[in-house]
Amino acid sequence: MVNLKKYEVSREVYNPCAGIYNFDMNFEEEVCTDDMEATLEKWIGRKLPEFHKKVYDNGLTTEFEILLPRKERYTFSEIK
Repeated sequence: MVNLKKYEVSREVYNPCAGIYNFDMNFEEEVCTDDMEATLEKWIGRKLPEFHKKVYDNGLTTEFEILLPRKERYTFSEIK
């Protein structure tokens, strides 16, 4: 049996003019998955391009910075 974890996911879009990320207030997701990369591919509609992945020390939060034409950042926070 697959052990799916439940995550709350936020999405931020990079604004190059201001040099900051802005939260996408229309994107709020809760997802059960054992493969965050596959979930991201489903959301963006294609194979993941170059990306940076950071797992925080608490082990419950993982951040993906995806290098699309405009950078996007997705943060998966495990729900216990």
